[in-house]
Amino acid sequence: MKSDGAVSAKAVLLLAAPAVANSLLQTLVFVVDRAVLGHFDDTAIAAMQIAGPLSWTLFSVFGSFAVGTIAVVGRAVGAGDRAGAVRAARASVLLALALGAIVGALGWLLAGPMVDAFGDAAGPVVRDVAVGYLRVLLPAMPAFFLGFAAISALQAAGDTRTPLAIGVATNVVNLVANWVLVFGHFGFRPMGATGSALGSVLAATLEAALALAVLSRVGAKVSLRAGNDPATARVDRRTFSALLGVTYGSFGERVVYHIGYLLFVRFVTGLGGHAMAANQSLVAIESVCFLTADGFGVAAGALVAQRLGAEAPEDARRAGWIATAQCAFALGVCGLVFASFPAVLVRLFVTDAAIVALATPVLRFAALAQIPMAIGVVLAQSTRAAGATREAFAVSLASALVVRIAATYVFVRVLGLGLLGVWMGSTVDWVVRAIVYGVRWQRGAALGISAKDGPSSPARSPA
Repeated sequence: MKSDGAVSAKAVLLLAAPAVANSLLQTLVFVVDRAVLGHFDDTAIAAMQIAGPLSWTLFSVFGSFAVGTIAVVGRAVGAGDRAGAVRAARASVLLALALGAIVGALGWLLAGPMVDAFGDAAGPVVRDVAVGYLRVLLPAMPAFFLGFAAISALQAAGDTRTPLAIGVATNVVNLVANWVLVFGHFGFRPMGATGSALGSVLAATLEAALALAVLSRVGAKVSLRAGNDPATARVDRRTFSALLGVTYGSFGERVVYHIGYLLFVRFVTGLGGHAMAANQSLVAIESVCFLTADGFGVAAGALVAQRLGAEAPEDARRAGWIATAQCAFALGVCGLVFASFPAVLVRLFVTDAAIVALATPVLRFAALAQIPMAIGVVLAQSTRAAGATREAFAVSLASALVVRIAATYVFVRVLGLGLLGVWMGSTVDWVVRAIVYGVRWQRGAALGISAKDGPSSPARSPA
């Protein structure tokens, strides 16, 4: 199947807008949780500086199969292979269930030791709140992972509007559940962080149920139902091999990234409770920008995979650049807002004057990281969707374990810049990623082409 025309900026934006909105709705779940807990008490929000990175690490690392879903399903859709898309979607759902059950059980058993690895600077009360949060959240991993799988399959087929509608529903559930369970309304006792975890579980369960229902429609580009020829859509070893061939590299990349990230978080926990609470407010604010970039990345990844499936690598490269430019503009606006109204934004999450004073100059500095982050996130997603997960792994290995940790160590331990130094270290990391991914994407290495090759150059296999 050949290209049916060059990818336009309008086409990218039409696909990206619902994906960005859905990512922002996912961010809203996180932001609502942090805002509610920040107004509940300082202990709850400080505990999230430990429980939040741990839970996000588990979601991200073991949810890496979603990258394989987008790459393999997207290729099948682009090639007009409906049976192949069905097989890939089914394999992704089965993998999600298996991983979710394993990670959920181990996470519940190891919640205490995982929290203890961050040290005791915040005190035993914060530690116990963090453990309690994780022991409610992590057993629901099968629901979270099923949602990832189903949403990724829909997005790979070019359907970003349905996940947006599902995101609206899950946000309503999360908001209401947080308000009722955290503070204690309608006869419930105040549950604090545990109530927030329960709200997240309810929202994830609804997302999985709705996404699976939509993915079961007959006649769609990608579905869990085989239609008229069940034999051709039966999951086989080759389907799992193609899915895992992309997932392995992404898994390794995320393991490396999150080892570096957790070491990075350890710098924050070593600064004490005030810095932990301040950092959680900053992370909540920046998450709006990060997941905006992730939404553009989803659109770029889907288009890249589809264009490669249609044997149009130059269109794939163009889609990556268009999505990157649009995302850079959006995050540039975010940066201007950060620089102009830092204290106002921080007060949305914390009320303690000392914490606000600590976080405000850091948020102003974080404005500088937004455009490099846009480039790094979107082109990384594009690279993975092209099947070049080993390349993404190499970038993460160097950037997360060398650049970020080394820069943060210098700014925090050598120069004594505290929380500001932590964010300076992460900014250096994003600048390096943006440069490396930008150069590599323009050269076409991830696409199996070079900058001077023509449109007929072959694309690489997703495996």
